[in-house]
Amino acid sequence: MVDAGKERYGMSWPGKAECFRTIQQPSMATLVPAKEESVEWEKTENLIIEGDNLEVLKLLQKSYLGKVKMIYIDPPYNTGNDFIYPDNYSESLDTYLRYTGQVDSEGRKYSTNTEADGRFHSKWLNMMYPRLYLARNLLRQDGFIVVSIDDAEADNLRKLCIEIFGEENLIATLVYDKNRKNDARFFSVGHEYMLVYAKDKTWLSENNVVLRAEKEGVDDVREVFEKLRREHKDDWEKVREGLKTHYATWPKDDPRQPMTRFNKVDEKGPFRDDGNINWPGGNGPAYEILHPETMLPCKLPISGWRYPSPERFWEEFRNGRIVFGIDECTVPRVRTNLFENNDQVMGSVHYSYAQTASNQFNEIFGGERVFDNPKPVSDFTSVRL
Repeated sequence: MVDAGKERYGMSWPGKAECFRTIQQPSMATLVPAKEESVEWEKTENLIIEGDNLEVLKLLQKSYLGKVKMIYIDPPYNTGNDFIYPDNYSESLDTYLRYTGQVDSEGRKYSTNTEADGRFHSKWLNMMYPRLYLARNLLRQDGFIVVSIDDAEADNLRKLCIEIFGEENLIATLVYDKNRKNDARFFSVGHEYMLVYAKDKTWLSENNVVLRAEKEGVDDVREVFEKLRREHKDDWEKVREGLKTHYATWPKDDPRQPMTRFNKVDEKGPFRDDGNINWPGGNGPAYEILHPETMLPCKLPISGWRYPSPERFWEEFRNGRIVFGIDECTVPRVRTNLFENNDQVMGSVHYSYAQTASNQFNEIFGGERVFDNPKPVSDFTSVRL
C-alpha cells in the first residue's frame, strides 16, 4: 500500500518556511524624519520613506494596516544571474544543492540534473513572498496592488499572488509594449507585464466599484472648442466645421480617433446623439412613451427601453441625455456629451516607451539618473478609482 501523505495543491520551493519566520520577525529599524531634506514639512500631505522595503513594510503595519488604497511594486527582475537580495538568502550553489537534497553531506551529486536555475528562482521567491504578504495587510477592502514583471518570473509571480491574494482576486494582467530590439536573435521581446490584484474583488462587485481612465485628448479638444467658440461667437455650425477640421489632422491610427464621433456641438460642447436606447440582452421594459410634439406613442425599441421605468426615462430626458426624432415613427436616441463623459474602460495592452519615461524623469530631476528603469508618469495618473 502506498501512502501519499497529506498532499494538497500549492506552490513550494526551498526557503519558503523561512519566509514565514521572516514575516513574523519584528523590525528593529526606526523611521527618522528628515526635515532638512523636506519641502514644507508642516504643510505637506505627501510622504517619501527611504529604506529597505521589507523593514519599511513591517514598520507601516501598525499605523497603516488596512488603510492603503493602492500599492505599486516594481521589484528587481531576475536576470538569471546569481540573484542576491539583502535578506538572509545569499546561499551559494553548493548550499542550495544540499538544501534541496541533490548532494550528500560530502558533496556527491544524487543526480546529473542539478537544477542550478532553481536556485535563482528560489532566491527571487524568498525575496518577494514576505513583501507581498505584508503589502496585502496594508490594503483597504477596496484596495489594489499592481506589480511589474517580465517573462523571467511572470509565472512565479502569478502563483505567489494566487497564494497570497487568492486566484479569485485577479483583476487583469496588463501588457506593456516598449521598444523593439533589432539585435534580437529570435524575437524582439519588447513587452513587460503588470499583474493587478484586488484585496477583495467580491466586495468591489457588490459595491459597484469600477476602474476608469480619462479619454486621451479630451483636454486638447476642449481647448480647441473654446477657441472656436470665442472666434465664431457661438455660431455652432462654424464651430462644428472647425472642430471637424481639427479632427482631420489626426492620423488614422491615433488613439483619439473614437472622439471624432462627437461631431455635433452646442453650448455643452461636442456631443453625439446616435446612442442605442435598447435594453441590453433583450426582453426589456415595454412601457409607452409619447412624442413631445405629436403626442403619439413612439416606436418601441426592438429589445425594449434601456431604462427600467417611464419615470427614469423622463428623468434622463430632462437631463438632456435623450433626443427624440422628428415624429413618433423614429425611436428616440441617447445623447452623450464628450466633456461630461470623458472617461473610459481601460484596455489591457499599453504602449509605454522607455525613452519617453527617461525624458520625463530627466526633466523632473534635472538630468540626474535617479531610477534605472523609470515608468512613464502618465501610466499612473489617469486611473480613477
